[in-house]
Amino acid sequence: MGIKQVIFDFFYYLACGTFISFGVIRQVELGRRYFIYHGLGAIIISLLSFLLVGRSFLDPEASYWLIASVCFMTLFSFTVGTRHRTPLAAFFLGVLSALGAIVLEVTTVHPYPLHIPMMINAVLSTLLLGFAMNAMLLGHWYLVEPKLSIKELKRICLVLVILIGVRFVFGSYGVFSLIRGKSQIEIFKYLFSSSTGIFVLMRWSWGLLGPLLLVYPIWETVKMRSTQSATGILYVAVLFVVTGEILSLYLAAYYGISM
Repeated sequence: MGIKQVIFDFFYYLACGTFISFGVIRQVELGRRYFIYHGLGAIIISLLSFLLVGRSFLDPEASYWLIASVCFMTLFSFTVGTRHRTPLAAFFLGVLSALGAIVLEVTTVHPYPLHIPMMINAVLSTLLLGFAMNAMLLGHWYLVEPKLSIKELKRICLVLVILIGVRFVFGSYGVFSLIRGKSQIEIFKYLFSSSTGIFVLMRWSWGLLGPLLLVYPIWETVKMRSTQSATGILYVAVLFVVTGEILSLYLAAYYGISM
């Protein structure tokens, strides 16, 4: 599978994470258009990643869950803002089926007990990609809706900050597990001389430490209601997160490393 798995995982995780992040922002404040536009974006990305890459290696059960997630995403996107309970049910079923597809893929590719940290890694990657992307998109939405309450951006950024912290701890533990028991010389050779170690170092510095350093400026600009400044910083955060998660998926697919 290799590169196909990395490509599929990245785009499907991004789409699912963006959809999941809808759960912390309110349709009453943002309006239907926001959810319809970005919901359709998540649907298209999910379908294309499956049709072009995923269906060549996903087992039937994971494929069924993925198709179910796309169906529920579609139902949510076209019913959001209505008074009945269909959007709420579609959202929760969409989240459940998306996570089910992700977990089933991981358990198929990685044997027990390796699939346990891999599942945690996959779920954290999904959430971080989605919340980082949606926070940046929401920052742009303030240009469309300048009177929008800052509470929406503050809420999604708060979750993003927490996810960055959790991801940093989990990833750092993964690095510690790799170098535990090695001497200083062995650690240096591993991180700077081996191909695996170089990717591990890049993943930790660019994908874990980078976003962590942006936590304070993101939160402070949001508290000051400076949406344009916050959006600019979120752009950089998305760049760090996307690069870091691609490296994480590469390490998981080729070396069985979860970080």
